[in-house]
Amino acid sequence: MDRRTILFVISLSLTLLAVNMFFEQRNQESLKQTHEYTKAQKTQKRDALEAEITQHTAKPNNFPLTKIYADAKNTQFLTSGLLLKNALITLPWSETLPKKVYSKDQEFELSYSSEIGSGPVVYEKKAQTALPIVNLPFIGSYELQLITLFPNEPEKTPLITLAKFTDGQFSIPLLTLISLNQELNLPEHSEKYAQPGNSIVMLKNGKEYYPVATYNSQANTLITLEELADLKTEFVTSELAPITQKMPEQFFVLENETQQLVFSSRGGALAEINLPFESEKNKKSVVKEIEFDRNMVQNHPFNALFPAHPYFTSGENASGPFKTHSKGQLGGYHPLIRRDLIQTGKRKSIKILPEFYAMNIVSEYPELAELSYKVTHFDAKTIVFEAVQRNRKITKTFSLNEGNKNAPYCFDLEIKIEGESKGLWLTSGVPEVEMISNAAAPTMKYRITRNGKPEVNAIEMPSEATTVSDIYPDWLCNSNGFLGIIMDPLSTIDSGYRVQYVSGTQAPSCLIEIDEEHERYKAKDLPGYMVMLPLNSKGGVMKFRVYAGPFASNILKQVDTTFSNEKTGYNPDYIASQSFHGWFSFISQPFAKFLLILMNFFHAVTGSWALSIVLLTIALRLMLYPLNAWSTKSMLKMQIITPEVQRIQEKYKKEPQKAQLEILNLYRENGVNPISGCLPLLIQMPFLIGMFDLLKSTFELRGASFIPGWIDNLAAPDVLFSWSTPIFFIGTEFHLLPFLLGGVMFLQQKVSSSLPTDGRPLTDQQKQQKMMGTMMTGVFTIMFYNFPSGLNIYWLSSMLLGIMQQWWTQKRFKNRAVLLKALPAPRKNDKR
Repeated sequence: MDRRTILFVISLSLTLLAVNMFFEQRNQESLKQTHEYTKAQKTQKRDALEAEITQHTAKPNNFPLTKIYADAKNTQFLTSGLLLKNALITLPWSETLPKKVYSKDQEFELSYSSEIGSGPVVYEKKAQTALPIVNLPFIGSYELQLITLFPNEPEKTPLITLAKFTDGQFSIPLLTLISLNQELNLPEHSEKYAQPGNSIVMLKNGKEYYPVATYNSQANTLITLEELADLKTEFVTSELAPITQKMPEQFFVLENETQQLVFSSRGGALAEINLPFESEKNKKSVVKEIEFDRNMVQNHPFNALFPAHPYFTSGENASGPFKTHSKGQLGGYHPLIRRDLIQTGKRKSIKILPEFYAMNIVSEYPELAELSYKVTHFDAKTIVFEAVQRNRKITKTFSLNEGNKNAPYCFDLEIKIEGESKGLWLTSGVPEVEMISNAAAPTMKYRITRNGKPEVNAIEMPSEATTVSDIYPDWLCNSNGFLGIIMDPLSTIDSGYRVQYVSGTQAPSCLIEIDEEHERYKAKDLPGYMVMLPLNSKGGVMKFRVYAGPFASNILKQVDTTFSNEKTGYNPDYIASQSFHGWFSFISQPFAKFLLILMNFFHAVTGSWALSIVLLTIALRLMLYPLNAWSTKSMLKMQIITPEVQRIQEKYKKEPQKAQLEILNLYRENGVNPISGCLPLLIQMPFLIGMFDLLKSTFELRGASFIPGWIDNLAAPDVLFSWSTPIFFIGTEFHLLPFLLGGVMFLQQKVSSSLPTDGRPLTDQQKQQKMMGTMMTGVFTIMFYNFPSGLNIYWLSSMLLGIMQQWWTQKRFKNRAVLLKALPAPRKNDKR
């Protein structure tokens, strides 16, 4: 290596070293800046959190704290507690608690002690004393105060610690502050804060604090007092307001045999419409419990409370005070519209915005949907909401339609607007998802009268929002296939309607709770839709009739009959809201309607929808018997002449056209149609598709049971057993009927096969035919796996009857001479 090369290498190395040092210094400075910036951010967050804790932590004098003694002379101090009316609440301080204690020169007797170490201990001054508490809402953000007591330390003041409860999630800001101090290496700041131990949890209601739970410091969990069944409590009228809201949202309930209407003070609208289940005590309801309802009660009880929040019912005085209920009933109802989703664990609860409530009034100004209403009248049948704005006054009167006992699932709404009335719309709410054949089936319709004749049209699903202004709808319908809402204006309103797409993340379906750890149903895949009617831009009084319930034929016909007027010819025609769902519904609808007539007849005879399907199958088989018999005879002839067909194919294997001509002559002379076997299947296909659409569209089959514990819902797949971890395609449920169907289909192909059974080798065509038959069995098994059990019963029954008919025909025409005239005599030059 020469000198020049050495100098070049040294220069290059030094240059690279200098560049590396330069960028390394830049990188170090950048890291230092990032570190300082991060530290500054954490310091700022820490200072803000410390200020918040200092500002929002209550003082001991805000609570009715008292010292508890073992003797009347107040010499043997035990612990501290809270004195609320005639009840004393504290925490356990020893394994053995005295039966009597003393505080403020009064004697108290033990009435409740929890088996859990962090649970409450309650003493009573008088018999039948109840501890005053408030409900801890699961939606909204609330500040709590933890009171840590110090037993056997009379000089020590109980420790007060700030906590937060946001959408069901509990947190202690102090623990976050201590963690930040450790990250910032500021131990002296953490030393001045004592961490809470087991505590009594207090929540401010109005001007006073009331207990809501106890806190277990080791598990970092709450035990709400309302969960303790043996603890005698008295719920104080709630005046709670979430931190993020100015006014509290309250809920009011009107209820009869067919509806539970849950109204919100936000928008004076329906936050929930819950439909009670049919039972021995309530035979007026026709809604049956399905697997979804049972799953929610068993695995997600927070979302199976009806109503979902504490609520009021009417009291003796129609203008208040009203009866307070701390918790709804567990189960017993099916939610018609989407409502608040209460989550536990890491998932956040979701509040349905009032703009998606049913019967709310909305406009281009979002604040109108959030408008707070006050209740001016509330009795068992009627509730009146009133709201006043700068430019208008709105009065909404909801009434259960008790004057028409024969019109279940209906209620009346009267809206009175004084002042500005332009650009206002009445909402339908967002129907809860109903899975039909493993898919959602939202449907929207409107009815108009054109040239004196009614016309019902489907509304296309919008991607955002659609407004139509050139028609006057008689009514609007918004359904999930089996249940829905019909908004019927009874007085003059403006023309048009609006349809709005609602994201599944904005208003999620409760379905996402099912197998949520495996994301069986994703919120984004289950959007909803809301329809709206315009209000009269001139204001005044507007009346509406609302049907909110199942789209059962007998119920809709009953409602139509109730409100029809023979003199004027008026008929609400709610029955037209029913839809036949399916890709080929325009073809199958006549067949589906025909099948429904037959099925209703058989149900009237048997009282069982499943037996009705079987009898329907028998009836169809009898009607199609001549065609099926002709087809079977033709296939038997095919089996008999198969050897002759093979001989011709072998003879003319070098002349395929000649062979085809000879085979056709053979078919014609013996009256054989090679495609006759497919004809019955083609004839049955419209009925099969019609039955499929019928099961997707007939409410009466929803929840109809055949074999309890296996086939509980004819409109859904059968479930023999289930498991927790999903398997591809199969999911978490095993459906037996599709496999039975596949087995019977395989047997049917064996019985009806025209392939030789005498041991002769199969031709390529026969091998292909056999393979296709086996493949079709597998395809049908897979295709029918998630189909409704009623459809599987129909097709299974049809195939079993087909096998019986095949056997009978084969037995009847066993003699070859009966089937064939005679095999043709050998022609000239035919070496047979």
